[in-house]
Amino acid sequence: MTTLTVSRPAAGPARRVRADLRRRGLFLLVRTASVAAFVLAWQWYGSRPDQYAVAPPTEVLPELYHGIVGGELLVALWGSLGFMLVGLAVATVVGISLGVLIGSSEVADTTLTPLVNAGNMAPITLLIPIIGVYTGIDFWGKVFLVSAFAVFVILINTEAGVRAVTGALHETAESFCVSQRQLIQHVVLPATTPYIATGLRLGIGRAFRGAIVADLLLAVANLGEVLVTAGSTFNAPLLLAGILFTTIVGVVLMFIAELIERRLTRWRPKAA
Repeated sequence: MTTLTVSRPAAGPARRVRADLRRRGLFLLVRTASVAAFVLAWQWYGSRPDQYAVAPPTEVLPELYHGIVGGELLVALWGSLGFMLVGLAVATVVGISLGVLIGSSEVADTTLTPLVNAGNMAPITLLIPIIGVYTGIDFWGKVFLVSAFAVFVILINTEAGVRAVTGALHETAESFCVSQRQLIQHVVLPATTPYIATGLRLGIGRAFRGAIVADLLLAVANLGEVLVTAGSTFNAPLLLAGILFTTIVGVVLMFIAELIERRLTRWRPKAA
C-alpha cells in the first residue's frame, strides 16, 4: 500500500517573524515601564513637603508646554542651533581633512598625532577665558567652542577609517596608475564612509553639548539664558522644564544623526 505524503510549507520564516515581533513588543514594554517608573518616582520625590529644589512632573510639564506653545523655548532653541550648525560644519570639514591627512601620511601622523591626542584630552571648558580673548564671547566665540567640542571625535574616526583601508584596495588602485588625489577621492573616502558617519553621529551630540556650554559660560543667551534665569530666580519648575526640553532636543538630534549614519552606510551588508 502506497502512502501519499503531502509536503507542508516551511514554517521557519513565519516563526522567526513572530519571534521578532514578540521581542520588539517586549522591548517596547520594558522601555515604557522604565519611563513610567521614573516619572512615578520623580512625582513621589518632588511632591514631598521637604523638597523645594525638585519640582514634580505635574508642575514641570505645564511649564514645558507653555514654553513650547508660547514660543520662548523654540526661539531659544533656534538661537542655539544657529551657531551650533556653523560650528559643526567647521568641525566636519577640519576633522575629515586632517583625519585623511594623518591617516594617509606618515609625516603628518608623526607631526600631528601628539597634538590631536593632547587636544582631545584637554578640558575645553577651561580654555573659555582664552577663547573669549581671541574670538570674542558672541557668535564666533561660540562657533569656535562648538567646533572644539566636535572636531576631535570626527577626526579620530576618520583617521581610523583611513588606516582600515586594506592594502588590496591600494594595490588595485595602483595597478590602474591612479594619482594620490584620485586614490583618496575614489578609494579611501568611499571605504572610510562608515567611520566618517559614526564620527558625525558622535560629533552632533558633542556639538549640541558645546552649544549649551557656550550659551551658559560665554555670552548667556538662548537656552542658556532660560536655564540661568530660572536658576537665579529659584524657579524650579521652569529650570527643570528647560533641562527636560534640552534633553529631548538632544535625543531628537541623536536620532536624526543615526538616520543619517544608516543612510550613508546602507550599502554595507547586514550582519547575519
